[in-house]
Amino acid sequence: MSLISKFLDLLGLGSISGIDILFAVMAIIGTFLFLIYFVLVLIGGVADGALEAAGFDADFDMGAEGVFNMLTIQGILSFIMMFGIAGLAVSQSDGSDILAIAVAIVSGTSSMWIIGKVFQVMKSLEVDGTVKHSLAIGAQGKVYMDIRAGETGQVQVEFQNAMRTCDAVLEDESMVLKTGKFVEVMNVIGETLIVKPLSVSTVMAEEE
Repeated sequence: MSLISKFLDLLGLGSISGIDILFAVMAIIGTFLFLIYFVLVLIGGVADGALEAAGFDADFDMGAEGVFNMLTIQGILSFIMMFGIAGLAVSQSDGSDILAIAVAIVSGTSSMWIIGKVFQVMKSLEVDGTVKHSLAIGAQGKVYMDIRAGETGQVQVEFQNAMRTCDAVLEDESMVLKTGKFVEVMNVIGETLIVKPLSVSTVMAEEE
C-alpha cells in the first residue's frame, strides 16, 4: 500500500479510486498549504518574506488589477483547495467525472477571485496605514525635544490627518532650537524631517 493510500485510509477515504484520488490529494494539500500561508500572513508578512528568501515572487500581478489579483500564491492555493473539495464532493455524490471536473474548475476559479479580493482589501488597509513622511513637507508644528546644532531632536507636526512626533534636524545645522519653538518642515530624508524655525508673528499671520 502506497503512502498516499495509507494517508487517505487514515482520513476515511481509503475506498476512493480513479479521479477521486486526485481530488482528495489536491483538497488535502491545498487546504494544508493555504492554512499555513494564511496564518503566516496574519502573523505579519512572514509568508512573503519566506517565499522571497526561497526565491519565489509572492505576487504575480499581471496588470488590470493583477487579473483581479487572482494569480497570487494565495489564489493558486485556494484554487487547488476548492478544486479538490468541490470535485470530490460531486464525485462522491454519484456525479459523473465530467460534471465533477466542471464544478471543481468553477469552484476553484470562484475561490481564487474571492480570496484575491480579500487579500487586496487587506493589502490596501495596510498601505493606507503607512506613515508617508514626505507628506509632512510644508506642515508646521512645535519642537518636542530640543534640536541641538548638528544633532537630531524631535518635533510634533500634523500630517496624514494625525499629530505625529518625528525625528528632526535643523536646516541650518549651526542653530539650536528649544522645546516649544515653532517650526516648518522643509524636506524629508527617510523618516527624519528637516525643519526651519518659525516666528510667532509668522504663525499668527498665516492663521489670519
